[in-house]
Amino acid sequence: VQFYDNYLTIGNDYLRILSVEDFQETIQRFEANSYQDFVLCFKKIPKVAAKNKINFKRKLHFSALFKGMRDLDSENAYYQSEDLLNEVTTDNKALFLVECFFLIRAKTKDALDQQTDRLLAEFKGKNGLLFKEERALSYFYQSLVPGVVPSFKRKLDLPSDYLAYLIPLHRDYVFEEGLELSSRSGKPVYLDLFHKDALNFNCLITGQSGQGKSMMANKILKYELEQGTKALCLDLGNSFRKNALYNKGLVFSEKFNPLQFKSPRYLKEFVLSVIDERLGKREEGRLFEVISKILEGGLCPNFASFIIELEKEFLGISYYFAELNLYFTDEVMPLNDFTYCDFGHYPDAMKAPLIIYLIEYFKHLSGRKIFVFDECWHLLSKNADYIAECFRTFRKENASAMAISQNMDDFSETQLGRVIIQNTYFKLFFKQALSESEFLDATGKSLLDSVLSKKGAYSEFLFLTETHKKPLRFYPTPLEYELFTSDKSDTNHFDLYMKDKGRFLPFKDAITNYTKIKNPQWSSNENA
Repeated sequence: VQFYDNYLTIGNDYLRILSVEDFQETIQRFEANSYQDFVLCFKKIPKVAAKNKINFKRKLHFSALFKGMRDLDSENAYYQSEDLLNEVTTDNKALFLVECFFLIRAKTKDALDQQTDRLLAEFKGKNGLLFKEERALSYFYQSLVPGVVPSFKRKLDLPSDYLAYLIPLHRDYVFEEGLELSSRSGKPVYLDLFHKDALNFNCLITGQSGQGKSMMANKILKYELEQGTKALCLDLGNSFRKNALYNKGLVFSEKFNPLQFKSPRYLKEFVLSVIDERLGKREEGRLFEVISKILEGGLCPNFASFIIELEKEFLGISYYFAELNLYFTDEVMPLNDFTYCDFGHYPDAMKAPLIIYLIEYFKHLSGRKIFVFDECWHLLSKNADYIAECFRTFRKENASAMAISQNMDDFSETQLGRVIIQNTYFKLFFKQALSESEFLDATGKSLLDSVLSKKGAYSEFLFLTETHKKPLRFYPTPLEYELFTSDKSDTNHFDLYMKDKGRFLPFKDAITNYTKIKNPQWSSNENA
């Protein structure tokens, strides 16, 4: 062991010790399970001494109650002390001496500094405070060895209920209820996209092909539909087609009416998604103004006349829409509880404006809703600000956006991708090669490297939120496997069955019968 100014080395590893100067104000249940390595030392303060300590603090802040100008911090401290004194007196709580040290370990000095800065900022963001040990580094390193009597040189007073959450007792827990999954130990855990504590309801799913990300996305979609959540699914590659047929989703028409929704902001983004040149801010503003005036005039019964009016101010703009006119109609599409759109039916030039239309369609759905985007982000670079705003504001509309991509590192290299990552509270990382970044720390990378799905048995992924960092598994039932699989061999076998016998049955009955044929021991009641 070699000691330096504010770090030490053990063999080829670099290590730094950060002591807790002030704990965050509140801590969630099992939050400490996601912490980096840390050492926690605690000792109970006898009841009489504890009461004296609390009473002394209470007296210090008592005078704040009678100040001419209110001192809110001091008043809050007084009332907190008052409540704690009552709890200690009645033996509902106890007071402890506590000291806590975080141990940061890395293979290089630069990596050690990066991890340190990240932890300091993260703790500060939660209203806590960490101190980088320097002069007393060798002393504290020795005192942290298990079996050595703690020094309590960095002690803080903590009530027993807070301390109980700091002790990293293990339990396979995510949320109280929701979609049932499994931990590695086989215990049930629950995932709730619309949990009240979530900063937003958006979900990012990334992973290599064949690792199960489509299976998991399908499971979330099916579960939410069963809960009465409305849904819109934008599918690239038929990954969700069987799920849509099983749940009687409305298959989106090849033609749609862009003028169905008369929002100037939406129509501006629709036009921008079609033209192949970037307009400056000034021209974008003029475009918005022109569209607003066209709508106010009420002179456009259909989209063709809308383009004619737009052509008067933006010469030549109609040419961008010439080859797309085949996909436009004057009919108004009714809002459906579950709409499925196969992206493969449209040419590349039509895909970006279609996404803009579907987002506006989605916004008009009432109640709880979920939008599934399947790997289409490269098409929306000209509408990055608009998509980013949608992701930020979906929570206000009780909406969730589920974004799917093959590799998060590639996704994070674009401005739009980074904004989406930053505005997704739930992250599901399947097997993939990722490097440490602001979105994935060393602990998370280590857990991700251990993740592995087993074809035909389960899909495993790393589940990440601000308070969770846990590998989870999804074990599909035989029917769910047939509904969700996108494996070519599985799909071909099912298609042959549908051409032969399944075509005479409703889809739900057909796939249920097919599952029974493949799995004679399985009963359809299991899925119910």
